[in-house]
Amino acid sequence: MVKAKHLRVNFRNRFRVRVNGVYGSKIPTLPLIVRPVWQKLVKISLIFLIFTGCSSFFKRTAPNLDNLQITNLQSFRNLPFWNQYETTIQFKSRNASSVTAIVLHTTGKKKLEDYLKSSIQNQFMVHFYVDTMGNVFGDPDFLKKEYVAAPGIDTESIHISYEGSQETLYNNSKQKQSLQKLIDHLAEELLIPKTNQNIISKKGIFTHNQTKRRFGGFVDFSACGGELALKQILNSIGGKYFEEEEWVDRFVTGWALKKESKQLLKETFKPTNGRGITKPSKVVIDVIEKDETGFPIENYRVKYTFKGKIKPTCIVLHYTAIPDYFDSLRTLENRDLTATIMVDKNGKVYQLVDVLEDRAAAASGTNDNCIQIEIVAKDTNELLAQTEQLEKVKELVIQLSKKYKIPYTNQDIESFSGIFSHTQAKKKWGGSIFLNAKDFDPGEEYMELILNSIGGKYYPESEWKNRSNMDWAILYRNFQP
Repeated sequence: MVKAKHLRVNFRNRFRVRVNGVYGSKIPTLPLIVRPVWQKLVKISLIFLIFTGCSSFFKRTAPNLDNLQITNLQSFRNLPFWNQYETTIQFKSRNASSVTAIVLHTTGKKKLEDYLKSSIQNQFMVHFYVDTMGNVFGDPDFLKKEYVAAPGIDTESIHISYEGSQETLYNNSKQKQSLQKLIDHLAEELLIPKTNQNIISKKGIFTHNQTKRRFGGFVDFSACGGELALKQILNSIGGKYFEEEEWVDRFVTGWALKKESKQLLKETFKPTNGRGITKPSKVVIDVIEKDETGFPIENYRVKYTFKGKIKPTCIVLHYTAIPDYFDSLRTLENRDLTATIMVDKNGKVYQLVDVLEDRAAAASGTNDNCIQIEIVAKDTNELLAQTEQLEKVKELVIQLSKKYKIPYTNQDIESFSGIFSHTQAKKKWGGSIFLNAKDFDPGEEYMELILNSIGGKYYPESEWKNRSNMDWAILYRNFQP
């Protein structure tokens, strides 16, 4: 008992000495030395992480949707002319969380009132407008309103237009700074990537020109937004600008305006059918040239990659833009394209594929349904002057139409029932390396001549079915922001 009591007292005394050493004694101990040093290290680390932004702990993970405001914004509603236009503005309500992109537009020579008036009359609208003085006008409800300005990406976009062109912007420091500040603020608050690399993702900062290349939905293909202007803006706000060749999947199908890489085409083109590879079936259309055994003439055929069969319900006419048959043939092969038939300048008609029902690759949107006919000529004058060729094209269209029960009309390309120009197909679906509101392929004058001369019904563009809809690659409007 005595020994046990002694041990307890001894333990209690040693414990008191240790406690006093830490909290009251002047004798330096390990905890007294380590603790303040550790606290200083923690403070220094925290300061470093805050200033360098290296820790995701300090970064926002959600956009600032509730408290986002634009400093010095002048509301469109306060403009003296606004009342006469406001009731005609078309928009859809949207969830603010869907906003992931900024699209940059230019006004050209139009001033504020004229620009907004033209936009609204053509069923378009932008969210912000920055004038040459650096004033910012806009819709305070920009996050909740989906305006049509760049079809295909409108739901995700804030549309910003600046007065003038990228050249005038470059020389106007006040306007440029105001525009940069607006874009930077929106990108920071909404967590929008400060890059133009991936338009397909619909996340980033893009020019209207870039959105047109991907999604179509434009009135004309003049540059809008300015790639040089965007490059300067992105560099100024700590972003990253990418040239067109560096855009994600720029050489892959799916773009309204295609871009081709000769090297990539050369590496990937592995023809499985055609000249010197597979044997064609016998010719079934009288006007098509054939050898002594009734087969298509081998030397005039195209090498192509087999892409399946179709049940033809329509015909699409093209012109080659090249005045020589074999140069045209080589161009098709070099671009991994296939027409069904080609008509030479002298009027001779050649079948290019093994059978007429082999799927061609010549006009996006129509390849699964239409027979594709290329006509050798460099321009409109040649097409109209080559009378023997013109007569053979008429015969060919008549014979194909009888075989496949195709009506002599161009009214409704969406029905895939009729005789159409490649121009019409491009305006509907895009998918060409050349796209323009005044596209010529083979030209509507030529189409009118063909259809009317075979007893058909030609419809001018204004009478094409659903031509005023917004789902065309090239829209039928007088103006677009």
